[in-house]
Amino acid sequence: MRSLLRVPGATRAPHPGFVEPCLATLRDRVPSGDQWLHEIKYDGYRTQAHLIHGKPVIYTRRGYDWSDKFASITRALPSLPARDSIFDGEVVVPDARGISDFHKLQEDLARRRTDRLAYYIFDLLYLDGVDLRAAPLAERKRLLGQLLHAVPAGRIRLSEHIEAEGAQVFAHACAMHLEGIICKARDAPYRSGRQESWIKVKCTKSGTYPIVAFVEKLGARPRRVASLYLGRREGDRLLYAGKARSGYTETVLRDLRERLDPLIRSTSPLSVPVKKPKATWVEPELSAEVQYSALTSDGLLREPVFKGVRADLATSAARAPASSSAPKSVPRPATYGSVPKENILQLLPEAVVPTKEQLAAYWRKVAERALRYLGRRPLKLVRHVHGTTFYHKGPLPPIPAAVRQLKVQKREGGQGTRLWVEDLPGLLGLVEIGAIELHPWNATVDDIEHPDLLVFDLDPGEGIEWSFVVDSALALRELLRAEGLASWPKLTGGKGLHLMVPIKPDMTHDAAHRYSRVLAQRMAASDPRRYTVSAAIAARSGRLFIDYLRNGRGTTAIGTYSPRAREGFPIAAPVTWKQVENGIRPDAYTLSRLPGRALRAPSENNGLLNKTRANVGGK
Repeated sequence: MRSLLRVPGATRAPHPGFVEPCLATLRDRVPSGDQWLHEIKYDGYRTQAHLIHGKPVIYTRRGYDWSDKFASITRALPSLPARDSIFDGEVVVPDARGISDFHKLQEDLARRRTDRLAYYIFDLLYLDGVDLRAAPLAERKRLLGQLLHAVPAGRIRLSEHIEAEGAQVFAHACAMHLEGIICKARDAPYRSGRQESWIKVKCTKSGTYPIVAFVEKLGARPRRVASLYLGRREGDRLLYAGKARSGYTETVLRDLRERLDPLIRSTSPLSVPVKKPKATWVEPELSAEVQYSALTSDGLLREPVFKGVRADLATSAARAPASSSAPKSVPRPATYGSVPKENILQLLPEAVVPTKEQLAAYWRKVAERALRYLGRRPLKLVRHVHGTTFYHKGPLPPIPAAVRQLKVQKREGGQGTRLWVEDLPGLLGLVEIGAIELHPWNATVDDIEHPDLLVFDLDPGEGIEWSFVVDSALALRELLRAEGLASWPKLTGGKGLHLMVPIKPDMTHDAAHRYSRVLAQRMAASDPRRYTVSAAIAARSGRLFIDYLRNGRGTTAIGTYSPRAREGFPIAAPVTWKQVENGIRPDAYTLSRLPGRALRAPSENNGLLNKTRANVGGK
């Protein structure tokens, strides 16, 4: 360690956990001068590898734990001569020429194949108790070279840099049909976020674009996508970027259809509408990597070709904690047991569930109270079957008679079945089929197309204190009051707080979604540094996410009185505003520690919502 501390900028420090990566700025020209070091731009997934007391963990660019997906790399990391370290690099699959091939990487990940993966390391951020991020790049490179010098070439490889004239390096890279080069200032420290000290120059034009819609191949069985509509972000706006018609395989087209299914929405997510009668619109949570020939003056992609889905940039995965303990890895599909894959909307690998006996005893105690909130509403279920916990989709198991079934028209066409209950036998019937969490619609089975609730989820990002969540809830309550709306608070049993807003059932789900978005945006505008309405993980650090996306046809939030599949079995409990003001925690109540009976949710408001409806679309 003493020799490390002699490096300029190096400081003694505990392991910092996941570090937001340094990102290169795209430029058309290569910078010149001997102050730049040049590297190959790999066509793979940016990956941050950690050793924590000798135990390996691998994070994607946005901090998702992919130790299991990159299992062969994970297994190789402990062979490095370090006990505590952070490496920055790229996971690739090389082709026969040794050049990274993004298509092959996508294929291997889809097949859960890891034997062809290689990890090219280009930076060293932390080593054995010493933080190196403030050290010059040249020094970090020198230490990295020394560390990897004795390691045989295999899964883990050193990404060599080139000290030569940048234009010449770029010309050679393009002649070899590489993606491009990265030029890095030799004296620059490692800084998180987009930096001018790292410049990328591409031989071929490519980029990552959110998927906003798809066109389905008519009559295809199994169903599959025919093409994708892409968006581009311009500030806070999401604009149309073009249609990717080529670059797919049959397997990819079918996989895309299934991955996009839970994201389907009835309206366009674009800020500026475009007429696309064949489009099935989706929430822009998945992004596609595409190559293209040029950009038009209005930002449209010419001849975009699909390369793959950037699963490492998706917004729905669990992000890495900024701590020194390695998170648990996600089990492989073999751990699905006898649960058919088509029944799993989302796997919950770290869920902790009560027994059926515990659940039945709980529902017997709270059924009368719980059914005020859960009764006669279509339900989305978290089930635990054969050791696997998951959000359920698709075909249902045999259903007890006390559990009711409702046929609903699905957003993408065709019919689906939703379960609902109205009494204690119904709740116990759900226990029989392994239901743990109940997520009700914001509408009842008597009128499923018109919500009688709005839900605002106050979800604190990293660094947000609970006292700020409480203050924000009180501020949002006043904003709602100014709209003529009463609200009541609900603990989530997780880390946030829900504001439940009873409304008259005379708006469509789409109108309710638009109206809740307007209110959330108004709240966020009061302090943009502390609030966000973006679901993107990168936008939520140090901010409170005002989640209005719980409003819409078929979208749900955890039900009032529902247990959570978490350690200690917390429940999503209704509370009073006085309890909120006193700082009650979101997991204050559990299966064994029940809330009191005092609260009865407000159900009336003064009708001002009807005046507002005309501005948000109405019916």
